[in-house]
Amino acid sequence: MTVILSCFPGIGLLDRAFETEWPDACLVHGPDVLWGGDVRRFHPPSGVFDGVIGGPPCQSFSRLRVMVEHAGRQVAANLIPEFERIVSEAEPEWYLMENVPDAPEPSVDGYTVHSQALNNRW
Repeated sequence: MTVILSCFPGIGLLDRAFETEWPDACLVHGPDVLWGGDVRRFHPPSGVFDGVIGGPPCQSFSRLRVMVEHAGRQVAANLIPEFERIVSEAEPEWYLMENVPDAPEPSVDGYTVHSQALNNRW
């Protein structure tokens, strides 16, 4: 059985895609701010997960962040370093991070990054 850790699960749309396309996989949901969790305090066990998936908040890199700033609100923090830390601690075989085009690519020692832009309507 393939065990996948989902970071930043939010309402679970990325999780749902994995569950639909990989029905024999077991998805474990990490903490999310929507449900009162704090990923910064989360430390996954090493060697348990085959893969790690997640979409750190994109607000820092979104072209629409000007709307947040115009409303007088503070733009969400860049949590990509937390995603990188979790991957490093979990030591999975692979990971997948989704984000907006202007977000930096994740960098985790021991892994090669392959980036691909997809149309979200696909």
